[in-house]
Formats: sequence, C-alpha cells, structure tokens
Amino acid sequence: MSIQTDDEGKTFLSIFPTLSYEDRLVSLRELTAIPQPVEDTTALLLQLAQQSSADDLLRIEALKVIGLYADQSQQPTIMRGIRELLSKPDEDDDVRNAALQTLAWMPCSEAELRLALDIICSDTYILVKGGRFCTASRK
Repeated sequence: MSIQTDDEGKTFLSIFPTLSYEDRLVSLRELTAIPQPVEDTTALLLQLAQQSSADDLLRIEALKVIGLYADQSQQPTIMRGIRELLSKPDEDDDVRNAALQTLAWMPCSEAELRLALDIICSDTYILVKGGRFCTASRK
C-alpha cells in the first residue's frame, strides 16, 4: 500500500503511523518524492530513522527516502539528525551504513565529511573492523 494522499484527502503524515509494519515498509519503498508537507514529512522520517526501538528495515528505508528525495532547505535539520544518529556508539551497523549512504547522496559540509571519516575509520564500523586503511591514511 503506497500512499501519497488517499481518496479522502488524508495525507501521508496522517496515514503512515496507522499502517501495519508491512504496509509502512512498502509505502516507504514505493515513495518517489517526500510527500507534502515536505518539512513535516522529513521530520517524521528523520524521527523514525533515529528511533533505536523502531525496526531497522523501516529506519533504513526512511534514511533512503531522506537521502534520495529531501529538499535542500531541509539539509541543516537532516544533517543534525544524521550526526546525532551516527554519534550513538551502540547504533546498529546496517542503520549506520544507511546513514552514511544518506550523507553520500546529499551535499555535505566538512563537518559531516569528518564525522563520516571518523566513523568509517573507527573500530565500530563493521566493514573496516581490523583494517589498516584508515590508520595509515590519517597520519
């Protein structure tokens, strides 16, 4: 069940929280834009992505939608939210990877690039654990 606006004029914001897990996942995967109102929908998606208690697949799909379709006017809010998510030491590796991918899809400041590099080079980043790539390149 994909939703932008239904026949009765209900919006994504009013429908999405009431959907089953499966319908929420399908709805996120089928989005090709962030539904109106963009600012509120982006905030909802970012909040979902940051909730450690939420299902990881939903969080990852929310991050994908943000990275692919976010309006540049929302970038400061998005970057702040992603920085908060990435700074959690106990964050799920797959969610962390999705957050880094979101950064890759968006124009980033030096602060976001530094944060991404620190995470990628840390022992907590699953794809480079035990590697020497970052240690040598940072000297």
